[in-house]
Amino acid sequence: MDVLYQKYVDNVIAANGLLKPQIEPDMTEEQVLQAIRDNAAHLYGIHQDNNQILKEILFAKSADTLTENEAKQLGELASELFHFNRSLDTGIAYKIHQLLYAYAQYHEDINMMIKELYYQGITLLYLNVRDEGQIVGIFQDQLGEYFRKGASYLDRYEELEDQQTRNYILRCLGNVKYGLHVLQDEGRADWKQYQECFDHAMEVFESEHYRKMNPEIPWDTYVYTMHYDRTKYLASLRTKADSDMVQGVLESAEYVYHYQEHIAIANDRGIGARTIYVYTAARYHAGLATLQELLDVLFKLCDDADIHDFASDNIWTLLFTPEYLLHYAENLSEEEHQALQPRLDQEMGKQREYLFLLPQNEYGMQVSRSVQNIATFLSKKDVMFSHWLLDYILACHPPTFVHSKMIALLTRRFCARLAKVNQELLAGTFGIGEVGGDSYDLEELLEFAYESGLYHDLGKCMLLNYIGCYSRNLLDEEFTCIKMHPSFGCKLLEALQMEDMALVAYRHHRSFDGRGGYPSVNEECSVRVRWIADIVTVVDALDAGTDNVGRCYAAAKNYERLVGELRAGSGTRYAPEIVKLLDDPIFYEETERFIDENRRRVYLEVYMLE
Repeated sequence: MDVLYQKYVDNVIAANGLLKPQIEPDMTEEQVLQAIRDNAAHLYGIHQDNNQILKEILFAKSADTLTENEAKQLGELASELFHFNRSLDTGIAYKIHQLLYAYAQYHEDINMMIKELYYQGITLLYLNVRDEGQIVGIFQDQLGEYFRKGASYLDRYEELEDQQTRNYILRCLGNVKYGLHVLQDEGRADWKQYQECFDHAMEVFESEHYRKMNPEIPWDTYVYTMHYDRTKYLASLRTKADSDMVQGVLESAEYVYHYQEHIAIANDRGIGARTIYVYTAARYHAGLATLQELLDVLFKLCDDADIHDFASDNIWTLLFTPEYLLHYAENLSEEEHQALQPRLDQEMGKQREYLFLLPQNEYGMQVSRSVQNIATFLSKKDVMFSHWLLDYILACHPPTFVHSKMIALLTRRFCARLAKVNQELLAGTFGIGEVGGDSYDLEELLEFAYESGLYHDLGKCMLLNYIGCYSRNLLDEEFTCIKMHPSFGCKLLEALQMEDMALVAYRHHRSFDGRGGYPSVNEECSVRVRWIADIVTVVDALDAGTDNVGRCYAAAKNYERLVGELRAGSGTRYAPEIVKLLDDPIFYEETERFIDENRRRVYLEVYMLE
């Protein structure tokens, strides 16, 4: 690649290395803070540099002005930036493939068009956010368009003799399923529609006609991939009976099991834990294995798992298998369930022990995905464990953890001030009772306010695993994903029975007048959390806008200017009663000092955890 293209790659790599400052144990507090500031300044420089590079090599280009050499260079850059699950910058790879597709159309290059249809689809698929392991329906229509259009060239398969082009047609055919809309109540596409995509692809992948034309294509791998994907419908079988689905999942589970068994024998290794579970569970749902046989397999998987092993298969086993055990054990008689309870408690205890042993701040995605399952079996007495799970997720992204701690402190501060100057507004907040009444407890209210602020951005931590790009401006597609974070955080908190805090997380980017912000909400905010949500909305802007370390991609505004923006948005974007608190000159000045002093303390607290 030419120098400018390579510089972009080098900048992205450098930015990724700067997300967590190198903190040494013997550093003084001032040295730690300076390291954090230096990192932020360096990131800001990279951010500005990359925006200019992208403008020059990508965003200022069009299909009719792009030269052949520029197209070649951009193709090489996209290859550097996108490697499926190990991508440097999936978003820019997607934008490059969009431009290259337009270029191919302009030059009527069919082979290149098919290739770029596939890569537009696959990069957008990996840019798409996931919830509990499932694809969220944000870009489904666009994904479907890319893959269906690419697969439509199957009609010209024999005419298009280039092997790579044929390969891209087949890949698009296998991926058409990603264009199906996800059912809200199942988290998966409709089985009948999915099966139609599956059957169409398998008819080609298993066809002797196509295999003879291209024996060098990895047909069996394509077949395996289709079967592996279909086993995900096992989750649906745990909640509903469907004879067609049972047979389809069983067929795929058996195929995947025997395929992996063959590889395991050849390489002298074991079969994956997930595959063993899926195979046995599919047989159980088909009536080919007893409930006891399934429970025995699940217990063995848990017992054999090493709590000091952090490989992906072992993480899956210890984070998810205990919940499957508890779910299937519900089908036992009451007497049998009571007899098994000590073993079930033992496996749940092992899961918790493993969670506490996970290397600090490294497995936020895995933990956040497992919370939904874990929460199903938690009681409201498990408060400390629930908070540990949430704090672990936050700590995996230090800038968001800093911001969240600041919002917690500011929410508590503003809530205390509101209780002092306009306490009747807080009546019924968190169901505590009338202000000044017998059931009213100010400290309890302030603690709820603090926790609501602390956990308001949990959903963002989950999404930043996909689009945590600090080396350039966000793309429109990435911002669309980011706007899902209130919903993600809400769902996570609801799973842990923190319904009021979930509502705060859900509403903290909505405008006070209901005419703006996200997500789109029709109903009015519950009186239980309305004022806390309004406070979080205000202090969220106050902290984020004045911090140039956590928001190293944008220059910070001074406190006076930011408060001016809050006042300008009073009554529309922000609640007037909350903004009005800053009209008091003493509270105004003390809040400025409060932010400065606590931000320093919080940065030290978060980054010295590493």
